[in-house]
Parts: sequence; C-alpha cells; structure tokens
Amino acid sequence: MAARMGEFYDSLSRWERASTQNVALKYGRTVYGYNKRLLSAKAASTSPYYVGLSSEMGSFTHVTQRVVLVADTLLLSDHGVGEVYELGQERVEDRISTYYQGSEPLFVGQTEWRYGMVTKDLAGLGQWLLDAEPLLRRGLAWYGPVFTTGTAVENRGIGPPYTPPDPLPSFSDLSIDFLVKHGRAVDLSKAKPLASRVVRPILEIDLPFINGLSLSDFAKVTSEEFDSYRQYRDFMRSRLLELDDALEAVDSQVALERVALSIRDELNAAAAAMSTAARSRALTRAGAVLGTTSAVLAAVRPEALHGALGLTATTAAGAAGLWPTIQAFADIKSKRTRGKWHYVWVLQKKTAR
Repeated sequence: MAARMGEFYDSLSRWERASTQNVALKYGRTVYGYNKRLLSAKAASTSPYYVGLSSEMGSFTHVTQRVVLVADTLLLSDHGVGEVYELGQERVEDRISTYYQGSEPLFVGQTEWRYGMVTKDLAGLGQWLLDAEPLLRRGLAWYGPVFTTGTAVENRGIGPPYTPPDPLPSFSDLSIDFLVKHGRAVDLSKAKPLASRVVRPILEIDLPFINGLSLSDFAKVTSEEFDSYRQYRDFMRSRLLELDDALEAVDSQVALERVALSIRDELNAAAAAMSTAARSRALTRAGAVLGTTSAVLAAVRPEALHGALGLTATTAAGAAGLWPTIQAFADIKSKRTRGKWHYVWVLQKKTAR
C-alpha cells in the first residue's frame, strides 16, 4: 500500500497539486479497484488496519495526529455520506442485449460501468491528502473512498434507441470489512464505554502526541521519526495479542490489570521521549508542544460492534452515539456472544497541553 501511495504522489504534476479537488479525484481513480486487494494483502502483514469509526472530514486531522503512536495503519473514510463525484467509465465486458419481436432484433447494446466517489468535502479531502503525504507514503494512514457505480448502455444503432432507467447507487464501504478482519478501531466520542457483557474497558490514559503543528509539519516530523514511533506500535501490537488470552482467563480482571499496567508504563515512557523531542530547538521554533488527549482502550464483542455499526446509518442511532447503540444492540440480541474481541481506542474531543 505504501508503494502504491508513493506511485500516486510521484504521478501528481505541479498543475494537479495546485487544485485540491483534482488531487482528490485522481486519488479516487488511482485506488478504484485496487482498494479491494488491500484487504487480502494486509492479511499477510502483522500490522493491522485501525478503522476510524466516527471519522468525518472535519476530524481527519484531529484523529490523524493523535493515534500515530498506538495505531499501525489508520484507515479513514466518509462512510458513504456526501455528494457523488463521477470519476469515469469502465467497460467491464461486452454484453449484447437483444430483444426479439418474432425474429427481428429490436436492440443490441453494450454495457459500461459509470463509477464515482462519495464525499462531503472534495476540496477538504484533497487538502488532507496533500498535508498527510509523508504519512501515506510511509503506510501510516490512507483514505478508503466509498464508490458508487451505475450502468450506462451504449446504443450500437441496431433497432430503436434504448434508454435504461436511472441506476441506483451501490455503496461499498470496505472499512467495515477491514474492521471485521483486523478487529482494530479508533472512535472520536464524547461518551466513555461502560463495562457490560459486550464491552470491557481495559485502561484509561492520557495519550501523548506532538501538538501545535500543522498537519503537514506533523506528518513530516512523524515520517522522519518513523523508527521511534514504530517500536511503540510494535509493543502495542504484542500487548493487544496478550489481551486476547487475558479476557478469557479464569481470573480475567487480574490478567487485564497486568497487561494494562505494562501499556501504561510504556506510554508514559513514550510521553517522556516525546516531551524531550518537542523541546528541541527546531520543533519549538515551529510551535510544537507535548499534547495529551484522554483515551480509553476498550475491548468489544464483535457481534455487538458490527451490529451497532449497521444501526448507526439510521438517524436514531447516529443521535444516540456508538456506545449507547452497542449496548442497545446487545440488550436486543441477548444470546451468548462469541468470537474474538475487537479493540477500540476511544479518544475524547478535548485536548490538554
């Protein structure tokens, strides 16, 4: 994926970079079709995708700057809400549609696909893609477009013209597929997850990050310090694997506390290292300070999380928020839950310095 992003950015001309909308549209054309292969490719990797559950364009920068320490690859998406921007047409195969009245053909046509990308803010997406370029080149983040497709029939001149009905959009939000496969997510929320039979809060901590920088400067610094960040993410990955066993242990609370303590100690060490980096002359001149955001790491039963995400497309669920919806879904679906736990970093919207 990082190699693919490198090819995309290398292909951008100066003229294309001057228009954020052109950047976003070309990105959509670049990953169309290819994004379906990313899931199988990532499955062979030890680094999972972290799906931004409640992310929307206005919060992309906020989330991107805060989870780079603990997440592997952050996947952001508009989740199928917004305007449709047509990207082009694709001829999948020649299909001859012939209608007979007796033995005379009335029409012979050829089917093509028209495809587009759905987003609330095309220019904002293009700006984020430019600002976050070093992160995407490193494979630390990427944007998963939601595509819509429709058919367009081309008349070949045999028989009277054929006018097909307006096609219904078919949304394909692969972010849910990534979540099902990897079980990692980030949620920007005002509410904290409460303990229940489907939710187990693991720890609450002030998550450190470099604050005070623009996204472009932040992405550059993070890319330059890639190896330093990677050791903490490797550590976090191994701890989450330990949590799988701890959650099912006979004395699970003791086992969870042991893992939570090791995570807290490691993040405190990371905060000290990042504080030292933020006080360097170059970063101080750029306005960098050490920031923290209140974060909760929670384990969630996959059935409850997937069910709630299916409901959040409705107005009622969206108004209630993710965590109340998870509990409501669990109350309705009262049968025993199974399957591997998923892990969600819940970030509070307020940030401290």
